[in-house]
Amino acid sequence: MYDIRDVLRKGVAVTEKKRQEYLKLQENSGDLRMRILIGVFIKEINRDISHMNRLIDSITDSIAESIEFDVFDKISSLVNQFTRTIAPIDIKERKPLVRYILEQEKATYALLVDIQGRMVTSRSSVSIAYYVLLELIDDKRTYIEELSKMAN
Repeated sequence: MYDIRDVLRKGVAVTEKKRQEYLKLQENSGDLRMRILIGVFIKEINRDISHMNRLIDSITDSIAESIEFDVFDKISSLVNQFTRTIAPIDIKERKPLVRYILEQEKATYALLVDIQGRMVTSRSSVSIAYYVLLELIDDKRTYIEELSKMAN
């Protein structure tokens, strides 16, 4: 059976892919200010990965409710589809990069909300998975607000 830890592992894999693209962009950038800005985004990605890994480690078998196969299958499909949108980045200027990252984070936020909605069932109690996703959604919303200020 699948549980929220499996969903979080998929999230780590997606975030790792984003990190690889940011690292390539940073490596290929000749502009010091661009490399510093990309480094800030890489730090945020590292924080996200660490956070998800801490969540995975803190969820025990006894509190992790199983996710129905069809729900997990749909979530996997959504995550795989999203992963395909992460492409090599070829942006040379800071402002367009911030706007690109902002749009990417908004798409991640929408994916998290979609996943959370699919995991809500008719059961009267809300699961640990719901709260884990709520925490990730709140973090993403805060980051989007920060990026929005940078983009303006």
